[in-house]
Amino acid sequence: MGNHHGDRPASRRPLLVIAALIAVGAALVAVAVATGALKLGKSADSAPSSEQLAQQRCQAEGLKRLVSPDKATISDIHPQTSTLDVDGRDFSSLTASEPLKGIDASRITVLNVAGVANAPSEVGSMIQDHFDCRAYFVDGALAHTLVVFDHAH
Repeated sequence: MGNHHGDRPASRRPLLVIAALIAVGAALVAVAVATGALKLGKSADSAPSSEQLAQQRCQAEGLKRLVSPDKATISDIHPQTSTLDVDGRDFSSLTASEPLKGIDASRITVLNVAGVANAPSEVGSMIQDHFDCRAYFVDGALAHTLVVFDHAH
């Protein structure tokens, strides 16, 4: 008669291989979630928030106004909700800017983005210049930005 005890390890081998593959797969998923490569609960195509849109557009518009935008950096960015000042600082944007001209003020929301531009001047020295940017949203869509530096650029 044959010894059946010798057959048991061979029949367990496929189970051990499957268990090892599952453990490796679980470890890979855990690493992907921890590093942000796999975002659970969020769509990979999720749209940026209003604050992110305002910050990105304000940075881009601010850099365009500098002498050497490719050598400049923006720091200390602070986006915050603001109120629409139809008779003051927002008047020119509301009356001269085509995307906002004639739009009812109740449809417009504003985010103010403040920051610092670190950039070379015309003579080559590095300067730091504070800026404020008004990002205007019409019905939730970014329509216009206005960047104002402390110094002329």
